[in-house]
Amino acid sequence: MVEARTDAERATPQTDREGSSRVRTCVGCGERVEVPRSGSAPSVLVRLVLGPSGEVAVDAAGGGFGRGAHVHPRPSCVEKAAQRGLSRAAKGKVSLLWDEASEQAGEETTASGTTSSGKLVPLDAGSLSRAIVRSLDRRAQGLVVAAARARKIALGADAVTGAEERGEADLIVVATDAAAGSELSAVRRAVSEGRAVAWGTKKVLATLCSAAASSKRAEGLAVVAIKDDRIAAALREAVQAASALVAAPLEGAAAGRKRHDARRPGDTGQQSSGRSTPKDAGGGIDEDGARSGQDRRADG
Repeated sequence: MVEARTDAERATPQTDREGSSRVRTCVGCGERVEVPRSGSAPSVLVRLVLGPSGEVAVDAAGGGFGRGAHVHPRPSCVEKAAQRGLSRAAKGKVSLLWDEASEQAGEETTASGTTSSGKLVPLDAGSLSRAIVRSLDRRAQGLVVAAARARKIALGADAVTGAEERGEADLIVVATDAAAGSELSAVRRAVSEGRAVAWGTKKVLATLCSAAASSKRAEGLAVVAIKDDRIAAALREAVQAASALVAAPLEGAAAGRKRHDARRPGDTGQQSSGRSTPKDAGGGIDEDGARSGQDRRADG
């Protein structure tokens, strides 16, 4: 339903327009929110597109064509939006949801991070919530691909540590199935400054980063650093919005592993963009500059 765009357009934040922000209203709770135009700052609303025949689609990237509506990524707001908020905004009954097909369990995520098919399903709080989380997950995938293609990414523990020391790591992404990744001193420092998220599996991160000609694709990537402030802001926004909708954030690397056990992150399922805050643990950079064994294990 949302007009197709190129991978680059889907992944890159919207270009600046006149003015720095605009006001949008959540169709769930009715709160008026100032939304940045440029995408350089996080938005607390998820954009939906209303169709002419009583259907709605999720447009997490915020660039699809069509009449828009917005909702907070919160269970209460999504429920109210599905019950009556979207119909009120459309001035007519909205009862169908365009649900893009998600990958089947066990399939490898493609480097584009996109899907090409979907279907109309009945609109309710559950279906809308799942569609928003899947759309946010695809948004996150596309942003990682964009960073890799632009060579604005550091791959693996050594490169991430170097990028952090040089002040180049705008956001560090830790795979949720990589316990050692959360123990890196660079990750702990990024966590303390709000520049780290847990998202995806090692396999998913490696596949998405293959555009950067990484030799680590076969063994997976435990940790990567985004070296572009705009992409980093948009990626953090997508991961945190999905986490806020799925459940209250859990603390610690164990939280990320629990989400991974429930459903593999990066598969565009409901738990796919779960965020946890990697917790301080042993390992890290020694005082003489030598990396500990735990840091070295995080390379894979």
